[in-house]
Amino acid sequence: MLPEVGENPKLLVGLAAATFLTYEGIKCLQKHLEKKRNAEFVPIGTVKSLHIYPIKSCKGHDVFSFFCSPTGPVSGDLKDRHFMVIDGKTGQFYTARQKPQLVLLESSFEGDLVAVKTPDNRTIHIDLNVVRKTNDVRQAFLHQKLRTDGLDCGEDIAAFLCDFIGEPDTRLIMFEPGMFTERTSVPSENWWNNPVPKRKDDVAYADLAPYMICTQASLDDLNSKLETKVTNVNFRPVIVVDKCAAWDEDKWAEIRIGETELQCYKPCTRCVLTTVNPETGVMAKDQQPLKKLREFRLAPEGKMRDEFKQSPIFGVNAGTNLTGHIHVGQTVYARYKPSAF
Repeated sequence: MLPEVGENPKLLVGLAAATFLTYEGIKCLQKHLEKKRNAEFVPIGTVKSLHIYPIKSCKGHDVFSFFCSPTGPVSGDLKDRHFMVIDGKTGQFYTARQKPQLVLLESSFEGDLVAVKTPDNRTIHIDLNVVRKTNDVRQAFLHQKLRTDGLDCGEDIAAFLCDFIGEPDTRLIMFEPGMFTERTSVPSENWWNNPVPKRKDDVAYADLAPYMICTQASLDDLNSKLETKVTNVNFRPVIVVDKCAAWDEDKWAEIRIGETELQCYKPCTRCVLTTVNPETGVMAKDQQPLKKLREFRLAPEGKMRDEFKQSPIFGVNAGTNLTGHIHVGQTVYARYKPSAF
């Protein structure tokens, strides 16, 4: 029969020592792994600017800081792409691809009161308390006819938008947490030649991912090839990184800003929305900068080209590994993939 631990002082001391050594071993292993993990990240630049676009395709807000939530940036009352313009009959979404004048529509938020303003200063107000109380759920359909629901924002803003974009039965909808969506983003193995991260990300009305990141150096390189220069506003990123090499974002696996960590999982492919002048709301007749990007920024031949076809790459899509606040001026660290794309 085995003796009780309390009856054998040597056994008690041995168990205590083993426990201590195990604990210290785990601590050392954790420190080693954390050190190794941190060592893989290298400083590559700084946060140049941060942006939130509350109404999809409409004018954005430049902010000093925001919280990186799993579904996208949040700054005070501003949430990225949580409102969207749709066709009231079909639920089909409208963007600046079809209605370029949308980029001129401004919004301001103060608590539950939203103001929407046209370039000629006509303004309409929306009380979000009324929107929630009315609870008029609308079905909306985005890319690939995938559905994400929203709360209708009322008749006044509907009439306002009908007049502004020249379409009957135009509605504005608002996304609320827990609403039905078919648009959970699951990366495809065709998106990279490197191993693609296994993850799932939900958004409100962003095209694909919670975060789209551009670099200033890539914009500068593109502009060096253009007669008429463009700005980052043409590409509508939420994060712009400065002081890194041009097209460095092609090689990022993750980036870290403060305590926040974002995992990159798809190059951002581009469409005619980039040709809309954000100051005039007019689409460029020469299709720039899209035409120039197609000359040198198509995906590599193979599965990526088969997936993305003639949509050129500018920027990178990402989701959160670690949530947290970030602000302009912070150092950006990157962990690189084995190769570009």
